[in-house]
Amino acid sequence: MNSKNPIVTRRTALHGLGAMIALPWLQVMGGSSAAAAIGQKEPPRLACFYIPGAINHYQWYPADEGPKYTISPSHRPLAHLRDEFSVLSSLLHIQGRISGHEHPYNWLTGTNIKITPGTITNTISLDQVAAQHVGPTYVPSLALSFEDGVGTRTLSRNAMGADIPAIGNYRTVFEKLFPPADAAQLKQAKARLELNRSVLDIAIEETSNLRRKLGHGDQQRLDQYLESIREVEKRMTDNGEILDRGRPKFDEAAVKLQPQGKNRMREHIELMMDLISLAFQTDMTRVVTQSLGGEGGPNYDDYKDWAQSVGAPVRGAHDVHHKGSGNRGVENPDVKVLGLRDEMFCACLARLMDKLKGIEASDGNLLDHTVLLLGGSQISSHSGGSFPMLLAGGRKLGFKHGQHVKWKGGVKPASDLYLTILQQMRCPVKSFKESTGPLSEILA
Repeated sequence: MNSKNPIVTRRTALHGLGAMIALPWLQVMGGSSAAAAIGQKEPPRLACFYIPGAINHYQWYPADEGPKYTISPSHRPLAHLRDEFSVLSSLLHIQGRISGHEHPYNWLTGTNIKITPGTITNTISLDQVAAQHVGPTYVPSLALSFEDGVGTRTLSRNAMGADIPAIGNYRTVFEKLFPPADAAQLKQAKARLELNRSVLDIAIEETSNLRRKLGHGDQQRLDQYLESIREVEKRMTDNGEILDRGRPKFDEAAVKLQPQGKNRMREHIELMMDLISLAFQTDMTRVVTQSLGGEGGPNYDDYKDWAQSVGAPVRGAHDVHHKGSGNRGVENPDVKVLGLRDEMFCACLARLMDKLKGIEASDGNLLDHTVLLLGGSQISSHSGGSFPMLLAGGRKLGFKHGQHVKWKGGVKPASDLYLTILQQMRCPVKSFKESTGPLSEILA
């Protein structure tokens, strides 16, 4: 269809209606999940965290394999959680393999985004497939990043392959996650809902009229659009009930939305992960992605501190990814800086895992029902030959941990891991992009 068609404009408007899905009335009590508080079965959750640029491969990959592997230096902050995560080596995108700084585009899609020269052609990401099946929640999925935006700032792509904008502001995340507490704001939210319903009604009517004038191919594309409208329609119906019930009760005063430092990478990641933990506990969303940094920035002060601690030149994030990766030797100061950054990422993951493990679920703890994926698309900068991947949590979903699994290089698609995650989260899918089948090695 022509890009100037009014339907496209309305689609854009509909995407801006917000994430609207119902949740049961709940009162989160202490350290329990929403499901545990009301005696319901625990739903699955998923959070994917992207490592930007390269890694220190000397310190990331364990030297040995199996359940008795020696934990690597980068993963030392996770040592006390050894039985709750697995190291996965040699996964990659095969047909979907790319190079350059565009890796955030396809880490969770497995698509060769450069197949058409001069354009970026993408497909749906892992998280959005999960979001289609693990609801209903108030926010179907949440895309987080180091700053607001699309492109390489977000990891999430919708069913059309279009970018889902990521959020980098803590208060914006909080306000998106929860219905208004103020009565006047709640009234305004209900008024916006009614307005959105009116827009939706117009879109449905005009789309139905247009369909009769289209050829078979355009009718199929329009049917995909109508299906997305039906999803929005259901969310809006459920959302009216949510606004009547109000937000779940929790200690809002304890939620930190203002960082102490102005340019601290670790603090930014920890604040976002705290909101993820709260979102999962209150069941406001069950699917999250977070880009932990950019391919070329931001230039957080942490890089300066790491460089000074090992006697390396002070560089920006982009140069650290280039100068600290590749075969420069384990004692190279730039390589050490990259290793300190990798270790920090693992420390943040360990902190989140500890939080989730401390929250009582209806069966076990919240970590048992949450799949956490920490990984990236590059060993050295621009090289997507083997992905650094850590899989954690999800014991009640059938995952087996406490091991280093290494496959033959260049043959095992990352899509097999994504298919395994989706199936263990009870999503009715039989394939994902390049998948050849689930990974039995990581299942109990």
